Amino acid sequence: MFASIGRALSLIFDPALFGVVAKVVALTILLFIVLLVGVEVALHFLPTLGAPEVNRVLELLAPVFLLTAFFTLGGPVAALFGSLYLDRIAAAVEKRWYASDPEAQGVSTRTGLGAGLRLAALVLLANMILLPADVFAPGFGEVATIVVNGFLLGREYFELAALRHISLKAADALRKRNDGSVFGAGLILSLLTFVPIVNLFAPLFGAALMVHLYKRMARETPP
Repeated sequence: MFASIGRALSLIFDPALFGVVAKVVALTILLFIVLLVGVEVALHFLPTLGAPEVNRVLELLAPVFLLTAFFTLGGPVAALFGSLYLDRIAAAVEKRWYASDPEAQGVSTRTGLGAGLRLAALVLLANMILLPADVFAPGFGEVATIVVNGFLLGREYFELAALRHISLKAADALRKRNDGSVFGAGLILSLLTFVPIVNLFAPLFGAALMVHLYKRMARETPP
């Protein structure tokens, strides 16, 4: 696991992939800017709600809310954009570390985008369901959120890495035989998504990490 983490980090900071990292982060920031402008415009044309002061308070709180959302939802949003570039990241990992292996078929843009949408939706839904626990049971709520997100992130990222080489059925079987390692990698990703700014890079790191895990498991686990 530690060797895979080190290799994944080395590739994420590779100058050759700087363009991919920059695009994902820029798209994420751009999305929140668009949301901020859209909310401000909507509030500007919002009818008076009882008293003008109510509208004014809403206008003042909107940027604060979206700034908070940027830090808490940056991971899921970046995961969506990151899925568009996952195949390129995986190809770079395999080219550097597994050049002698058979070339992967890759994952189509449609499949990657669909997986990214599903992952973002699942993470957001899980976080919303667990939000009351975060508010009324501090500590327990955060731990529960990290664990649930870890399960979802590990499962989905491993599947995307494996689908470059094998069928969905085979990928699911391989994951089940290595549940502990996949879940452990997912927990690492989940923790990273809670760190502001770092959460923007977490999906890219996760993609590289899961490629290394898949390669190791495919060699060590008998079919």
